[in-house]
Amino acid sequence: MLLHILKLIKTQRRSNTWVFIELLVVFVLLWYAVDRMTMSRITQAQPMGYSFEDVYKVTLAVRPSTSASYIAYEQGSQGAGEDFMRIIRQLETHPDVQVVGLANEASMPYTYMSNSDTYLQEKDSISRNGFGVSVTPGYFRVFKIQRADGGSPDELASAIQEGILLSEPMAMKCFSSTLVDGRELLILQDDTLRYRVKGVTEAVKREEFSQPPSIVFKEMKERSILRMSEQELGKMQICFRVRPNAASESASEYAVRFKKEMKHRLAAGNFWLANVQYYPDVRTNYLETSMNTSGGKLDIAINIFLLINVFLAVIGTFWFRVNRRRNELGLRMAVGSSRRRLQQLLIGEGLMILTITAVPALLICVNVAFAGLLSTEVMEVTVGRLLLVSLLTWLLLAVIITLAIWYPSRKAARLEPAEALHYE
Repeated sequence: MLLHILKLIKTQRRSNTWVFIELLVVFVLLWYAVDRMTMSRITQAQPMGYSFEDVYKVTLAVRPSTSASYIAYEQGSQGAGEDFMRIIRQLETHPDVQVVGLANEASMPYTYMSNSDTYLQEKDSISRNGFGVSVTPGYFRVFKIQRADGGSPDELASAIQEGILLSEPMAMKCFSSTLVDGRELLILQDDTLRYRVKGVTEAVKREEFSQPPSIVFKEMKERSILRMSEQELGKMQICFRVRPNAASESASEYAVRFKKEMKHRLAAGNFWLANVQYYPDVRTNYLETSMNTSGGKLDIAINIFLLINVFLAVIGTFWFRVNRRRNELGLRMAVGSSRRRLQQLLIGEGLMILTITAVPALLICVNVAFAGLLSTEVMEVTVGRLLLVSLLTWLLLAVIITLAIWYPSRKAARLEPAEALHYE
């Protein structure tokens, strides 16, 4: 049958010209869309690097200076910092709380803020940007962040007290390795500041729709917290992990109960407890308003719109093509072809046309790839990536063409030979 199909395509090459052109354009456009969708799905499927189960976020508010009960600290005193740490210690003494972690406002997952610094190796002058994240050792225990080599959060909590930690992407960017303990980095803005690397964390993401960023973790020491102003302390991110099975109700209900129970204990100076949230709820609220989420939804909508148009265009073309050949089908049935064989012939012909068209289409796609028009944020453009995307594109079009041919060919094959021969 294969040779017969090739002879049919050659015989009908004039009428097939527009079909080849249409499939060529459709294949290239769909190939590009499939690549984008595949990279997006790979990004979303990557692990976050955090554990949010049993994790809660505490938000403290600061009493305004216009309030009658506002406490004015003496200039240069550490009163605000001491009141803040008093609240943290009260939180740590709660029987349900396993560990408490603090971080600056740009350090938590699912936050909009970010701080970026530029770092240099002592041996070269190539600058590398990385997110600056200041955290207490408990941060790694709260979110159960692992070392890149599989080490425990406790090891990271100990290591950050001796130097800085790098996320895996930052270590690869700076040293092309995760075995970097003892190496040094300099900060571009002040080359007198030298940071000794004491460990590498696994890759951690800020949210689902982005790649794991390059991060430099620095310890937030208590003495620096004591020197902070009220405004800086009010922006501090506080999170804690409760002991397993501490909550007898749902996590959201537990957060409400915890807030009510700790409302007076977590208040000191001008600080008061504003909210307690289960961290998956923080994630949900973030994703509902995130620009990346909106961009992801828009990208999905555009791809669905393209797919619908491809589906309609291909179905219309092959539907018309099958209906136009009813007299040929009638003749084939008159000389003994079965209805099932006619369907196989038409579907095989459509798939063969697609396969032939895929050859020049893939040449165009390869040139698109080498022209740098594909994103390399998720993975480099490799032969494996091109083969995967090309195979997915072919399979998608093959399904569409099969559907486009199956129904009209089935309908045409049900006609009696004498009736089918009347079609011009």
